Amino acid sequence: MVQIRNWRLLLDLAHAGAAISYRDIVAGLVRAIGDGRLPPGAALPGTREMAAMLRVNRKTVIVAYEEAAIKGWLVSRERSGTFVSTAFDRATVHTSISAVALEERLFAPAFQKLSLPGYFDELPPQGAMRDRRMMYFDNGSPDHRLLPQAILHRHYRRALREGLRNGRVRYGNLESASQLREALADMLSATRALPVAPSNICLTQGTQMALHLAAAALIQPGDTVVVERLSYPPAWAIFRALGARVEVVDIDAHGCKVEQIDALCRRNPIRFIYLTPHHQFPSTVSLRADRREKLLALAIRHGFSVIEEDYDHEYHFTGRPHAPLASDPWQRHVIYVGSLSKLLGPSFRCGFVVGPENLVTTLESNQRLLVTHGDAILQKMLAELIVNGELRRHVKRSSKHYRQRLEVLLDCLRRSFGDRISTQVPEGGLALWVTFTDDMNVDALASRSISEGLFVRSGSQFSPLGESINGLRLGFASMSPDELVRAVARLQRASDKL
Repeated sequence: MVQIRNWRLLLDLAHAGAAISYRDIVAGLVRAIGDGRLPPGAALPGTREMAAMLRVNRKTVIVAYEEAAIKGWLVSRERSGTFVSTAFDRATVHTSISAVALEERLFAPAFQKLSLPGYFDELPPQGAMRDRRMMYFDNGSPDHRLLPQAILHRHYRRALREGLRNGRVRYGNLESASQLREALADMLSATRALPVAPSNICLTQGTQMALHLAAAALIQPGDTVVVERLSYPPAWAIFRALGARVEVVDIDAHGCKVEQIDALCRRNPIRFIYLTPHHQFPSTVSLRADRREKLLALAIRHGFSVIEEDYDHEYHFTGRPHAPLASDPWQRHVIYVGSLSKLLGPSFRCGFVVGPENLVTTLESNQRLLVTHGDAILQKMLAELIVNGELRRHVKRSSKHYRQRLEVLLDCLRRSFGDRISTQVPEGGLALWVTFTDDMNVDALASRSISEGLFVRSGSQFSPLGESINGLRLGFASMSPDELVRAVARLQRASDKL
């Protein structure tokens, strides 16, 4: 008889503990039906009997039966009882996916998985990055501890209050985006000499989206795209994912070797070149003025585009910052990509693309396939921070700290490694590029550093061709001077153990 069955075991409820919920009972029924332990048409005990056997409230069983019946696993027949649905045969049940099975099974149909460079494997083994004792030489992120928290709180509260009152949080309301574009246009004109109007700016949720939008608008599968021999890995990963073939151009102490671009164009047409001329990523060198002029002339002669990423323009410690390539009033080939994340931190997702109005219109249209609405509250807050001068004041205050931290890092490295390293002091930016003598295995050094409680990126991660590079990019801005001293000490210990 059904009463002698151990329903707790049959329904596999041992994991549920003392308190069994109706969800546990439903999940148990689904598993038992799927495994064939409850065949189609099998009768279940009445709700009183099941409640007594499972030692739960009858209401719990009633709700479970009703839920399973609604989902089609059970059927209730008046004056007869509750039964497993006969609509299921065992083969059909095994192809059904329950909430529990969803956690236990892999996705079965074929799907496409992109091949990403090692740069994206950011977490060290065993989740060491989640350990607060771990120190992290990042790629050049700002220090969130220097943010003017009281000012940010005040502006965000005001933006939220006004947004709720004025309906800016509704779909289709673009007022905040319009205000941010106007503020950015004024800022870029004043600080970067970019001759832009709000209609020349496409807002994005970070640099990655900006690069993807710009590249997707240009690339046809099979196109040739040029990047610098050391470059930003997410960029060339995007280009390859869109079907482009990636070529490289060399760099030296004065930026990319522009004359090589002319030779590449004569061999094979190129669609665009992606570069970071202000503070080259990762080497931090700046593109010399004469090479800038030659690059723009080559773009006109050969008809290729330039995607210029200017990721940390505001932080420049020697002289005045270089004007972007996009600031040339005669050029029509440059797409300018920037971000506010290096000013406020990566959690403030605000990137932008600057270009001719016809291009921006296309980018905004394409962007609707990804997102239909930006963060209206954040956009309003950022616009006010720019207009009120708070962003400019924050950059001025934090730049003093970052300049000091660069000096501390340089001093520590020279004392710890001496003539085993060489550096070119950057004109600006939030990271330092360090090259080692040939006797140092930098890949092994990066791996050994993990055991010393330090995460650092090997220079090989920045090579589109997978070459072995004996350099490290050391972001110094996010660590205090004392933290930098400890981080370099850990790097030296890792070196000593190789």
